[in-house]
Amino acid sequence: MLAAIFKASYNFPKDTNVIGGICGTAFFINEKTALTANHLLNLDKFKPNDGFSNCKFWLLLENGQTLLLEKDYLNSYPDIDTTKICFPVIVFKDSFNYKTAISKKGNKFILKGFLSSVSENPSPQVTLNWSAQEELVINNFDLISVVSVQEGVVEEIKNISLKSNDVVVNDKKYLTLSCGGNTGLSGAPLVKSDTDEVIGLMSFGLPENVTRKTNLFAISIDEVEKEIK
Repeated sequence: MLAAIFKASYNFPKDTNVIGGICGTAFFINEKTALTANHLLNLDKFKPNDGFSNCKFWLLLENGQTLLLEKDYLNSYPDIDTTKICFPVIVFKDSFNYKTAISKKGNKFILKGFLSSVSENPSPQVTLNWSAQEELVINNFDLISVVSVQEGVVEEIKNISLKSNDVVVNDKKYLTLSCGGNTGLSGAPLVKSDTDEVIGLMSFGLPENVTRKTNLFAISIDEVEKEIK
C-alpha cells in the first residue's frame, strides 16, 4: 500500500494563507506501520515552511484514506536513510501481501511513487479546509496527476558511503538502478517485477539539487530489515 507524504504550513487557526505539497512517498509493511526515506521525514523536518509558524503532515493513501501524522509516530534510522512510521492502532484493513527478497544484479523492477511539489512537477489536487473545531483537515484528494512509474533493472549492488546535504550513510548495501526519475520517488518501494517482492527502498538520486535525477539508488531491503526489527 503506497502513500504520498503531504505537508501543509499555516500561521494560525482559520488562516486563509495555507500552503501545502507532497514531500515524497511511503509504503506500508503491515496494517499500522509504514516506511519512508529518513531525509524526507524526521523530527528535524517536522517543522513549517519559512515564514509560517505551524504545520501538519498526513499520509494520503492509494485507497483514499487520509492519516494525520504525529511526531511520536516517527522512528528514525538515518544511517540507512529510513524512517519507520508506527501508528498506535490499526489504520486500515485492506488486504495486501507485503513480502521481500534479496535482490540480484539484473533483477527487473517497478518503482512507483508520487512526485514532490516543486515547480517542475505537476501539482496534486488536495482540498484543505478548517473544521468547526478550528483544525486543518483534508476533505478530499486526487493523486493521479503526480503518480510516477519507472521500470528498469538493477545494474549494480555494492556498499556505498555518502555524505550529502540530506543523506549520510556509511558502508551500506545499495542497488544502482538503470532508470532516472523526478524528485518525490524517495521513500518508495523498489518492487521485483516478476514476484511483486520488495527488494529496496528508494533513497537518493544524482545529480543533487535538480528535479530530474539521471541516476537513482535504493538501499537494499535486507539492509533495512536488519536495522528496524
